[in-house]
Amino acid sequence: MIRRTKLVSGMTTRGTALILVIAIVAASVIGILHATKKIDTAETLEMAALTTLVLITAWYAIQTATMADEMKRQRYYESLPLLVPTVPPILKTEELPYGSLQSGVGMKVMWCNMGKGTAINSRFYFYPVPASSGKAEAFPSHRLGTLEVGGKKEVDFDKIFERYYGETKLLDDKRWQQISNTYRPRLEAEYQDIYERKITTVQEFRIDEQNEKAFLGELYFTVNGRRLGEEAAQHD
Repeated sequence: MIRRTKLVSGMTTRGTALILVIAIVAASVIGILHATKKIDTAETLEMAALTTLVLITAWYAIQTATMADEMKRQRYYESLPLLVPTVPPILKTEELPYGSLQSGVGMKVMWCNMGKGTAINSRFYFYPVPASSGKAEAFPSHRLGTLEVGGKKEVDFDKIFERYYGETKLLDDKRWQQISNTYRPRLEAEYQDIYERKITTVQEFRIDEQNEKAFLGELYFTVNGRRLGEEAAQHD
């Protein structure tokens, strides 16, 4: 919001400065013509009045265009959906069930659209806590489709995992994925809005592997690959 306000203010300031420069140049030209007696007093007044009228019209045109652009950007920004996950903690503390985050057993997440627009083509991912072998369970993504403003839907990754691997009868070694040093346990949601912007919600987990404890980490959003807040007002 601050960035957008600065942008509009800058546009208005530049437009006003340009009109001021044109006014000074026009006044100088008219003054020179009058001083050299190329035009008489009546013609000077007529040209000054006409120039003033043109400059005022131009100034209003700039203001109108600026306001229209601001309103367009405001509507564009206010249509943004934001899906936020709720992961039930243990005993009303900040600690999360380490076993569930590692195996997916009982891993249920409630997703709520807390934005101002409808989320479409929603897809949800779960990247669990790695096993000691340097691998993690391979959870398939889950689709929910559309989620209206204020809407809530629960995703049960435990059931998704069982259904996927039960139906396809994959071997146990295919249930695991190799992880790199940059691997981060997290929840992700990928979705779009009516403008087809690609939006991502990322809820990271803080892991204490030694004591087998887990906590909620950073929650952030991206729009077309950029962190929300950095380019929230940019029409991508």
